[in-house]
Amino acid sequence: MKAQIQDVTFSKEWESKYGKMYSFRVKYDDKVALYNSKSKDQKKFVPGKEAEFTEEMRSYNDKTTGEKKEYPVIKPLLQGGQSNFGKALTKEKARYSAMCVSYSKDLVVAGRLPFEELQTYSWVLFELVKEMDKSLES
Repeated sequence: MKAQIQDVTFSKEWESKYGKMYSFRVKYDDKVALYNSKSKDQKKFVPGKEAEFTEEMRSYNDKTTGEKKEYPVIKPLLQGGQSNFGKALTKEKARYSAMCVSYSKDLVVAGRLPFEELQTYSWVLFELVKEMDKSLES
């Protein structure tokens, strides 16, 4: 989604498993959402400028009443139209390639495949796994 940023207010700093984090309240389209940044001097959301981001709802239990409440959290889109999906896909391909080489190596060790053909069969298995994944997506 794209929106004109109306106001950005620092909220708090806190420690996370990723190190020190900084929370900001970002106002846009007359809504207020939470944005967490690794930088206190964040430049993703600037008042008066348009920003592109994703918006999702998070929930928590109110400490006094115990009831479940929700609040919006926004995350900027990565530069160049990138997304975390591409990184996940690359990691998956890396896992596939390692798995396919390992299976081919098992065939070499078992004497079912000559060592010289290890790379060729690894590629064959890799392409097979990719094609099988594509058929599952349909």
